[in-house]
Amino acid sequence: MKTIAIMLFMTVFSSILTAGDWTSYNTANSGLASDLVKAIVIDGNGNKWFGTDQGLSAFDGAKWVTYVKDDNKQTLADNNINDMVFEVTSYGPEIWIATANGASVIAIPSIDAVTKATPYRTDNTGIIDNFVTSVAVDPLRHEQWFGTPKGASRFSSTGWRSFDLTTNPILAWTDVTCIGVDADSGWKYFGTKNGLTQGSGENNGVARLRTSLTDVDAITAPSPYSSEWSGLWSHNVYAVFMDDDGSQWFGTDAGFGYHDTTETKAGWEFFTVEEGLVSNLVQAIVRGDEMVMWIGTSNGLSKFKYKPGEWGIEVDAFTNYTVADGLAGNNIFDLAVDVDGSLWIATNNGVSHFTGTTAVDDRAQLHKPQTYGLMKNYPNPFNPSTTISYELPCRAHVELSIVNMQGERIYGLVNTVQSAGSHKVVWSGRMSDGRPAPTGIYVASLTVSSGDNSYQSSLKMLLVK
Repeated sequence: MKTIAIMLFMTVFSSILTAGDWTSYNTANSGLASDLVKAIVIDGNGNKWFGTDQGLSAFDGAKWVTYVKDDNKQTLADNNINDMVFEVTSYGPEIWIATANGASVIAIPSIDAVTKATPYRTDNTGIIDNFVTSVAVDPLRHEQWFGTPKGASRFSSTGWRSFDLTTNPILAWTDVTCIGVDADSGWKYFGTKNGLTQGSGENNGVARLRTSLTDVDAITAPSPYSSEWSGLWSHNVYAVFMDDDGSQWFGTDAGFGYHDTTETKAGWEFFTVEEGLVSNLVQAIVRGDEMVMWIGTSNGLSKFKYKPGEWGIEVDAFTNYTVADGLAGNNIFDLAVDVDGSLWIATNNGVSHFTGTTAVDDRAQLHKPQTYGLMKNYPNPFNPSTTISYELPCRAHVELSIVNMQGERIYGLVNTVQSAGSHKVVWSGRMSDGRPAPTGIYVASLTVSSGDNSYQSSLKMLLVK
């Protein structure tokens, strides 16, 4: 186990935290369906969606709307919502919702115009269990993943496929609590809990498997990160956060771990209350701007800033927040960073909005883009792949797609919220069904939205066989 370097940054590279303001919402002062809020999603327009144990609530900054289960309208599989994820598809913006009695997908053209959708349950789909704990999407492979106490299920263009103790490949640990997706590499990380697996004699932890970009049914055998065979300190995992560089952050009941490789044993760091974390039971992790991490626990919120070091990562001192500082509740279930960099916090006693999150790093400011920009791809002409670069002056929702000359979207490259800075993505010259694209001219179409601001750009590329 590598030694964790805890340090204070030198004054010349110091971070300046602006004075923060807290605003909390509950059933007494807002349109929240319930004070128990377990999931938060922020869509491309900056609207906030809150999953509670009594339904789905939306907030656009002025107006609240709540949706509950209605068999006639078929919007929610169940009112008890465990997890949510936002996705922009060819049909428009959608939210996938994991509930205690199935999963739902709803189209969200606005907060007060939600289209109906048939709930996904074991009686009408191939999902492995009706109690759905978690949901995640892989935008490059057009897959949706669902975690349950019985294992994981995937929905793709080829239909449904589930993974448990009996499938090939086998998902050795099946009580799934959370899912992380690294779309670039194809790795999926499944956090699990509840100690020993039936008959296996092994601890739980993180199970991972990999899906192919060219063949969605080509799936590698899962490999484990357990408390016995990796740098995890616990086999109960409650949060997975995938960083832009492919590194992984895991929240457990013994603290949280950082892992910067795909090797099982190498590249681990672990952080606990001894380093200043407010509580060891970590249930939510998210990254803010400029290498700032936010950690939601069962007893408050922790923040720290990090940078790469000789032996892993180096972090500054933890800053902790509790109800005494303005949190609605200390038991935190989810975190979401808004397009303006502010933080939304789902708790057992409502939702908190913290606007004192802006961190200014002198080094980062020197290289921060001042405008949006889509750069020329390289190489061009190309075969078989090309790299597309773009710049963001602020945190924003980004959608980057490949379109043919008939205006048809043939491949999705990016569909997520990204931080300010320079970004690169590789198009492999394939279409969404995995087939190689024919020789011809294609268009990289970039759409960026941040609050009331939007940006669109496109460039032509030549694929030559």
